[in-house]
Amino acid sequence: MKQLFKVTGALLRTLMRNRQALFWTFFFPVLLMVVFGFLGNSNFKMHLLVAGGGSQAERKVVQAFEKIPYFHVQTKGKSAAIHLVKIGQADGVLVLPTNAATPPWKAELIYNSSNVQTAQQTVSAVETAAAQINLAFTGRPAALVVQAKAASGSRSSTFLDFLLPGILALMAMQNSLFGVAGSLTRWKEKGVLRRFLATPLRPLQFLGGVVLYQLVFGLLTSAVIVAIAMVFLHANVSLPVIPLLLVVVIGMAAFLSLGFVIAGVSRTEEATLPIINVISFPMMFLSGVFFPVTTLPHFLRTIVQYLPLTYLVDGIRGMMSGQYAPWSAQVGGDMLALLIWFVVLATISARTWRWE
Repeated sequence: MKQLFKVTGALLRTLMRNRQALFWTFFFPVLLMVVFGFLGNSNFKMHLLVAGGGSQAERKVVQAFEKIPYFHVQTKGKSAAIHLVKIGQADGVLVLPTNAATPPWKAELIYNSSNVQTAQQTVSAVETAAAQINLAFTGRPAALVVQAKAASGSRSSTFLDFLLPGILALMAMQNSLFGVAGSLTRWKEKGVLRRFLATPLRPLQFLGGVVLYQLVFGLLTSAVIVAIAMVFLHANVSLPVIPLLLVVVIGMAAFLSLGFVIAGVSRTEEATLPIINVISFPMMFLSGVFFPVTTLPHFLRTIVQYLPLTYLVDGIRGMMSGQYAPWSAQVGGDMLALLIWFVVLATISARTWRWE
């Protein structure tokens, strides 16, 4: 164990001397947060949830709102929808009556009251749309009556709040893949790994030190990025520390195993980098880092939902947004999926690893 910590410490000291690597490690994610965060905060669609009803009336109302380009409409259960409104993941929920076969339909609009301007826009937009729906359905007013109500305990949510968990997951993948696959292949190509076999240091101690170094470095950089986002960019996210750390560590372990697989099959550093890019780039843009997976076409969504980065993004974002309870079944499912990826990739890496 002492030798393992020595290897980890030596790698950390080497990193601290590489100012260029440190700069890009922190500069790139901060740049992404600033650019995408501020650009994405100008919302162009109102996120409206429709709950209750379950009848033909509900379907008609949903279809009518979907035809208005200003709204992004989803149907949810009443309690789940109100929770999403309270935590800022939706602008409002239109609660329809359960037994209303014919007009007038008296609906309740529950909106997020933490941002006065957004709340006013939500109420005004829904009331205006309701008036249009009234005329479309009956040719006369009062087919749909909306009563607005503020959701108690509301808090605001911006695109930066959505983006930050994706950035953390992206950093976990990129640092693990490039840190392990890139470094090990370079050392293997230059004969450094072969020389370690002639030292008193055991091979597993060296590899364990590399893994521990990557985990420590990944967690430290994640903590710094979260601090920058919350202190300087005013991100508003939840931080259940223990379950969040657990998800990040399991995700990093899965990607570290993938890095060992790539380092095992690659003979040169020039061959390693294209392999990493081919694997990481599709996941970067399809696994929900910058936009929800639900916006993808159905056939593509059924594929990317099983990618390790998708599970990592979902677990981190679910807890940081407050949508998932820290020890909920959804978070447990993401952890289990990442563990399965880790076991499979670790098994493959054990068979493909070569010291030279």
